[in-house]
Amino acid sequence: MILVNNPFGQDPMDFNESTAADRVGRRIREIREAQNMTQAELGEKVGLNGDRVQKYENGARKPKSELLKQFANALGVSTLALTDPIVANYFGAMYALFEMEKRYDLKVKRDGAVLSLVFGNGFMGEMNSYIDEWERECRQVDIELEAATSEEERASVLHAYEMWKWNFPKDIADRTERDLKQLRKAKLEEQMKQLQKELSDLNDEDND
Repeated sequence: MILVNNPFGQDPMDFNESTAADRVGRRIREIREAQNMTQAELGEKVGLNGDRVQKYENGARKPKSELLKQFANALGVSTLALTDPIVANYFGAMYALFEMEKRYDLKVKRDGAVLSLVFGNGFMGEMNSYIDEWERECRQVDIELEAATSEEERASVLHAYEMWKWNFPKDIADRTERDLKQLRKAKLEEQMKQLQKELSDLNDEDND
């Protein structure tokens, strides 16, 4: 099943911003617990008491950059392990893949010299539904590029593809809403048919 909206109906950017502290806190807690360290022990290493560490771990507050570096140093990890991945460089991209391994069952596969990334078994799962949508869009782009007869047409196709990516998942959301309306319509029509049949049966009984 594809989920096209966040739980609170916010703009995706606002949702990401409002939940950033939760994500950082979760990472601090996971790494601390994995190293059998208490909140008080971590706090002692960074000059805070255990209650303050708890607030950061619960997402009540988001550590500023310098404190985040202190947390990372105290935990013996890279600061990148505590922050949201930025994929504009190789290291950030790798941490994004590590996060997807944990959250979406991403696996690395090798076939000879070729490496590939697969979510779960490659077929089931929410993330695969999104990847399936992306593949369909790419396939359609290839078809349209092959049919294009001028550079202007090719540029138009590529621009439309960029707009699809820049607005993701709006197109899916719009289509999903249309599909849901069609399902509701079909269900109502079926109910109306059933009611009409019951009414007809009652009329037949009255005429007997």
